[in-house]
Amino acid sequence: MIPLGSAFFYAIAALCLKRATQHGTGPWRVGFVTNWIQALCFLPVWWVGGGAFESAHLWHAMVCGVCFFTGQVLTFLALSRGDVSVTTPVLGTKVLFVAAISVALGTERLTGSMWMAALLTTLATALLGFGSRLHRQALGSSFLFGFPAAGAFAFTDVLAQRWAPAWGFGHFAPVLFGTVAILSLGLIPLFPGPLSVVPWRWAGAGAALLALQAGGVAYSIMVFGSATTTNVVYNSRGVWSVLMVWGIGHWFANHERAQGAAVMGRRFAGSVLLLAAIFLIMRGGG
Repeated sequence: MIPLGSAFFYAIAALCLKRATQHGTGPWRVGFVTNWIQALCFLPVWWVGGGAFESAHLWHAMVCGVCFFTGQVLTFLALSRGDVSVTTPVLGTKVLFVAAISVALGTERLTGSMWMAALLTTLATALLGFGSRLHRQALGSSFLFGFPAAGAFAFTDVLAQRWAPAWGFGHFAPVLFGTVAILSLGLIPLFPGPLSVVPWRWAGAGAALLALQAGGVAYSIMVFGSATTTNVVYNSRGVWSVLMVWGIGHWFANHERAQGAAVMGRRFAGSVLLLAAIFLIMRGGG
């Protein structure tokens, strides 16, 4: 249930952050604000506790932070220059990267049901993204930045699953997100203007929801393991993004539903395949 809830909150966060990056604000300032809010939200988790400190644990958490920061930057580029209802499903291909990396590192033995769910996710992504009438540049940005972002997040999940249990979620997660915040200082020279012009209502809401959902995914992977299963269930965010864009997107000044019923229909069909993948993985005991 935790990954499903995280998926719901991610879809809302994506709409808020897309809104925040509009009107010349750009991805860098919003990304900086988001990463620092996330780090502050995770700071109290340190007192949850964990294992004894070892230098290897610190480096492991920092490496995961670098991977997450890379994915975060690419995600903001995809959201600011692309389309929420395309970018979010493209990010869903993370489950395929997770499956491949897990096998390569030997962290998981993947069952037939898990592979089938991953393949269904791929087909769903195609239906959700391809064939839209978006401007070619916007569609290209969703794919150009979305796929490598999915790969970076996949490395984060697999490595966290492998390394976090030794130190514990309470210690590993704050260092991971603290690393992301510190790396965000490197975005400051890219700011086209002061932070005062950032639409804090949208950026703050998006950042808080992003931190909440990230915590849910991180907790599921670090405590319960099985990054592949968690990500297949988490892929329902593609479903939520289509439904929210279609139903309440105008609340966020999002006009993607104007692309027409055919486009949204294909994306809804893709969302049904995602639900099938979720059912398959849960039925298989994931």
